[in-house]
Amino acid sequence: MPTYRQTAAALGTAVLAAAVLTGCASTAGRAAPAGPVDKPLPTAVPAGLTLRVADQNDLLKTTLAAAGQDKDLPYRISWSSFQGGPAVLEAFRAGAADAGFVSDAPVVFANAHGQNAQVIGLVQNSPDAVHLWTSPGSTARTVADLKGRKIAYTEGTTFQPAVLNALKNAGLKPGDVTLVKLNPPEIPAALAAGQVDAGTLTEPLVSKYATGYQDKGAHELDGDKGLTSGLQLLIAPAKAVADDATAAALADLTARFTRAELWITQHKDAWVQSYYVESQQLPAEVGRAVVANNGTATVPDQATAAARLQKIADVLVEAGVIRPFDVSGVFDRRFDAVQAAAAKG
Repeated sequence: MPTYRQTAAALGTAVLAAAVLTGCASTAGRAAPAGPVDKPLPTAVPAGLTLRVADQNDLLKTTLAAAGQDKDLPYRISWSSFQGGPAVLEAFRAGAADAGFVSDAPVVFANAHGQNAQVIGLVQNSPDAVHLWTSPGSTARTVADLKGRKIAYTEGTTFQPAVLNALKNAGLKPGDVTLVKLNPPEIPAALAAGQVDAGTLTEPLVSKYATGYQDKGAHELDGDKGLTSGLQLLIAPAKAVADDATAAALADLTARFTRAELWITQHKDAWVQSYYVESQQLPAEVGRAVVANNGTATVPDQATAAARLQKIADVLVEAGVIRPFDVSGVFDRRFDAVQAAAAKG
């Protein structure tokens, strides 16, 4: 049987493709941040403006380029690339970024701490992208069968509310199981070594783990669907959206982001080649697995997205992870019309 470290090393290269889904954040609760700016969204971008964008593994940069949305910009973009949401949010705290790209849980955690990160753009991917798999030879077939057993997850990421939702749906409480905190690439390693009974996985780690251990009895649990919001969010610090010049540039970026994400839905093979193969140097089959797992993106309005994000916050509140707060305050409503117009082409 492979050791924990051996399996982690073998699977570690897959982290790049899953980084956006599992960006970390901390877990203490605080009051909700202030709401979005009330004044109309500016449209004039002054000459010479530079927009500092905190990307994750060049994902947003490649998205814009692949879709042709990086041309004729009325501003310059200074890109910085990180792995995971914590680094993006740290760049916000340091005043080093005007925009960033993360998933649902990091935004909830950050704003629950009082860090005012505003949502200025969003896409809806599949809420089924997080899966619960067992260790080889496990007799558990449903989430309810995990009572009294160990479940691996990554704290402060989409994996955390996913596990809590799975337990809640199965009639279990967090105290009915032992929750084991691990980084994403460590989870399949712990499963393979039998150190935990079940764990959260997303692509491409699902395919890699299944290939190595499904014939040894590892399997996906029943009851692991719809565990996340499926939201991917373009965010900006409150200070950035409050500045007229920066806000105007952010509005343009939001429109380009929206068109680029919808371009991917019609050009999935080209996207796999551009990002996973050429940018991240991963096999095409890995990219195809991630794209299939994410589903086909749509652009819901902010009210719909806020309702879905509130459910993520609520399950964290119920588990005592954060204090109660209303997530509607993290959406800058002025950008809703920007996305709607961009989505219409």
